[in-house]
Amino acid sequence: MGTWRSRWPALLALLLCLGVVAPAAAAPGDEVTLQDPALAASNALATDFTRELYWTSVPVPETVAVIQGINPDGSTAGEVRFDAPLSGVDALAVFNDMVYVGDIADPGKTRQSIDVYRLGDPELGSNVLYSHWTLSYPDGPHDAATMMVSPRGNIWIVTKESPGGLYYVPAPDQSGALQLQYVAEAPDWVTDGTFVDGNTAVLRTYTSVIVFDMTLYSELARAAAPEQPQGESITRALDGDGLVLGSRDDPRLIEVARPHGLAELTPAPSIPPVSIQPETPTPTPTPTPTPEPQPTTDNASRTRTALLISGGVALLAALVAFAGGGNRRRR
Repeated sequence: MGTWRSRWPALLALLLCLGVVAPAAAAPGDEVTLQDPALAASNALATDFTRELYWTSVPVPETVAVIQGINPDGSTAGEVRFDAPLSGVDALAVFNDMVYVGDIADPGKTRQSIDVYRLGDPELGSNVLYSHWTLSYPDGPHDAATMMVSPRGNIWIVTKESPGGLYYVPAPDQSGALQLQYVAEAPDWVTDGTFVDGNTAVLRTYTSVIVFDMTLYSELARAAAPEQPQGESITRALDGDGLVLGSRDDPRLIEVARPHGLAELTPAPSIPPVSIQPETPTPTPTPTPTPEPQPTTDNASRTRTALLISGGVALLAALVAFAGGGNRRRR
């Protein structure tokens, strides 16, 4: 047995060399932590394969809009600024090396139009020019958190409702005002999405990931998403075929595999599930100590009597033991 144990490290090394045991590699379930804690407030994420980074954005108390570049290890690569009166970035997308910024949220359904900006040359550390479109719905205001750009350059909006709606405009060129076209129903309460090829997108809700056919407008596969405080972003992984999920109030980016089956899931919620929200601890009341009963005069007398009796018994036992020991020594 000792010989076998001593030879095991050499055998393991041989198996690795022969390819029988594969070394660990990046896989679904891996996590990357954003090294800048301020970026945990982001609810937008997009993959830039050319620059080998992720784009994200957080609200800043400035008049200049900002997007941040994130390296695959979670460190901040830099930022890009552009002069635009944003109310809040809710979605990002990359097409032809240009970054599309979606200012599309409208929870009160009061906006007459939503805004999409295209940054033509997002060089880190620069203040860039942009194209700008105002998009209006054909059927009145809607809330939305999902903007996607297809491989053809078409801009898609998925409304955050029940049921959701799919709207799009053909690939725009010059800045201007455009009207979205309604196409089909979408899954309920979608919080983000991205194209993975010309005919397929992946959408997410707070609790699920959905592979969606963008020609038949139907679900191809779905799976539960990992628990996150407020899961509002999804994009393709830089290192393979997987997906990366982000959340507000959480600095982690979590990699997951693309779903391949139609799992049975509970309906998507309109707000983050209460079960995964940070809990406020309920203070535990300090118990009031119960005072010990004080002995009465009679009780004290009984106690003294009992102690005297116990002491006498102990003394008698000691004398008996001593006497017995002496007798044994004499025999």
